[in-house]
Amino acid sequence: MQRFFRFRKHAFGLVAKAEQSLFASRTAARFGYRKVLVANTLILGVLIMLFATIDVGTPAWRIALQAFILGFFTSTQYTSMNTLVYADVTAQQTSAACTIASTGQQMSISFGVAAASLIAALFVPETLRSNPTALIHGVHQAFIVLGLMTMASSIIFMGLRKDDGGAVSRHKPTAG
Repeated sequence: MQRFFRFRKHAFGLVAKAEQSLFASRTAARFGYRKVLVANTLILGVLIMLFATIDVGTPAWRIALQAFILGFFTSTQYTSMNTLVYADVTAQQTSAACTIASTGQQMSISFGVAAASLIAALFVPETLRSNPTALIHGVHQAFIVLGLMTMASSIIFMGLRKDDGGAVSRHKPTAG
């Protein structure tokens, strides 16, 4: 019985990931990587800031729903960025591109965790950690700042041309 449920959980995860990847590729094909990455980054910023609305009385189902939605858009971001990396890479360059892309991704995750830790420490100094109200307020402030920083990072994707990644997404930019 235990094997059956473990298999079902694994199968559900694979199906969910496949559906999300399909969503990301269809969205990039329809709108182009530039629009998808800019819009998705702005959405991620808002979703991060929404965690500042959680308090002691927030139902667990709402927290889980927020986390699920954040995970969906985060996954869309990674899928879009990862496929964009290989848009203009030849077969001979694939291995090097893979190494550079995964290194860049790991570094960005590490810098993100470090930045989040520093911001949380800034808003929740050690002297306030024993005060639950001050602690929650500080964490809320940190979520707002992290969301704003995420939204500001969308500027990076504004530098993409309308047709960047078109070879991978099959997006045909419209004139104008």
